[in-house]
Amino acid sequence: MVTIYDVAAKAGVGMKTVSRVLNNEAHVRPAMKDRVMKAIDELGYRPNLAARQLAASRSFLITFILSDVFSSYQTSMLVAASTECRLRNYHLVVEVRDQDETAERLVERVTANLRPDGIMLVPPLCNDAAIVRAIESKGTRLVRVASTLSGYGDIVPVRDTDVSHEMVAHIAATGKSRIALIAPPFDKAAASERVTGYRSALADARLPYRADYVVKGDFTFASGKAAAEQLLALPEPPDAIFATNDAMALGAMAAARQIGLDIPRDIAIAGFDDSPGSRTMYPPLTTVRQPIPGMARNAISVLLGHADALEELVPELIIRGSTQPGAAAEVHGEDM
Repeated sequence: MVTIYDVAAKAGVGMKTVSRVLNNEAHVRPAMKDRVMKAIDELGYRPNLAARQLAASRSFLITFILSDVFSSYQTSMLVAASTECRLRNYHLVVEVRDQDETAERLVERVTANLRPDGIMLVPPLCNDAAIVRAIESKGTRLVRVASTLSGYGDIVPVRDTDVSHEMVAHIAATGKSRIALIAPPFDKAAASERVTGYRSALADARLPYRADYVVKGDFTFASGKAAAEQLLALPEPPDAIFATNDAMALGAMAAARQIGLDIPRDIAIAGFDDSPGSRTMYPPLTTVRQPIPGMARNAISVLLGHADALEELVPELIIRGSTQPGAAAEVHGEDM
């Protein structure tokens, strides 16, 4: 079996240098790194995780806590984060939160069993104050993607305000004037960038903001359907709904169809996330495509102490038939 000592001997360097290269540590000269990597390739060396953990006093594990295995957003982020960890010689470990599990029990289970070097949270768990406090009590490094909650851990922001404004402006430009919102479930929904973009677009279009046109969901199909049923039962129902994720938008489409409304003639519906369901629904759902691979790269970079190498990420509006009849192209290119 090839060992780290064999790699060091072949590259003509010390074992510590090989370890630094394997761990992606800074201050290794490019020429030295190339020699080590060439030796690794030629020898077919595969680093042993237990040995690396012992040598570096680190676990080389990042934990991704998942709340919904059926969420295309969470699973897409999970796959992207796993890829990024692998490129950095780390391992991504997935933990699924049990439905009735307390924050304290969840975090104790994760930290005691795995001892990860960091934890990654995405919506909605990144806005769960109890989980954030429990992680803080353990002192484990934390990164939260697209979080609207202040507090412990690093936050990787997502610029949703402008694209949400663009979405509502697009809907208004089609002639709709009673535009409702199915908002995120956060306690401070007004702090959500998607809500901010919605309100600013209404103001720019000189359309009134109506509190009864804003209903919270919980990012599930069922909550989107329930929210749309509430909106459509109003004395003056909306003629458009912007749901802040695709699952809720698809629920809203189901509610509209249930009472015989035509989409988008009678009511336009839009979502957010560009999930697989948004493309297979008829009519296809107007939505926002998020740069999930880049978001995951930024999150892992922050966890590993490379916050100076973050990418500038821009979400993309995708216009389809649920807001514009016959639309089959993106605003910024051909739809895939």
